[in-house]
Amino acid sequence: MLDSLYEFSKKRLFWYLVAAYFFLMEMIALFYQYVLDWYPCALCVQVRAWVWGAVIASLATAFFHDRFWLRWAGLTLTGAFLGGGFYTSWYAWGVERGTVISSCSMGAGFPSFMPLDQWIPFLFGAEGACGQSPPMLFLSMVESLLITIGLPLLVLLAIWVLNFRVMGQHASD
Repeated sequence: MLDSLYEFSKKRLFWYLVAAYFFLMEMIALFYQYVLDWYPCALCVQVRAWVWGAVIASLATAFFHDRFWLRWAGLTLTGAFLGGGFYTSWYAWGVERGTVISSCSMGAGFPSFMPLDQWIPFLFGAEGACGQSPPMLFLSMVESLLITIGLPLLVLLAIWVLNFRVMGQHASD
């Protein structure tokens, strides 16, 4: 099973599916924001930024899927973006549960060299309060983020580890 997962990760379709999965997550978030009027908090828009990074990295990886080292770099970058998204979701979950003592600012918290909330406010503007995420099926939005980011992160981590088996064969690529 792991070998077939590794082989599938070498195909362009895999990377398009990864990008489509996370793009769908973003569309669901925008549905909650603009249709259901649940506005995102600073932590939520930071998770959005991490997920958009994963979308862009996976699309770039789809373009270079046949080059081992570029695919490995794209896999690493996509995993790093998802790791950042998972960490921020975990932190937001702690704020929601009251296990993390935090005051969430009303600003989006992006660095001055990349103020995404000013460049693309409809996507990264933080207007909601932290610690209050909407229900999503039987979970809160933050709990669903932990699952919808965590499971793909585990899959990408498994593929990343599987790459070490063949890394020596590609030393000259």
